[in-house]
Amino acid sequence: MLARSREPLIRPEPFERKGYVPNVVYTCGLIKHGADLVIPYAVSDTFTNFATIPILQLLKTLEPV
Repeated sequence: MLARSREPLIRPEPFERKGYVPNVVYTCGLIKHGADLVIPYAVSDTFTNFATIPILQLLKTLEPV
């Protein structure tokens, strides 16, 4: 399946905008946990954080490429 969302899944929050590489967040893979995805991501090359999204909610945002 090839698809993309119209909006980024992860954007830096105001407190995540400062660091070694400012205004940058990038994912480090996905973990399926029940009906959710857990998304570890790096923040400004300074620390890591986690985001979660229900899989069905994510699928609704995708458009075929």
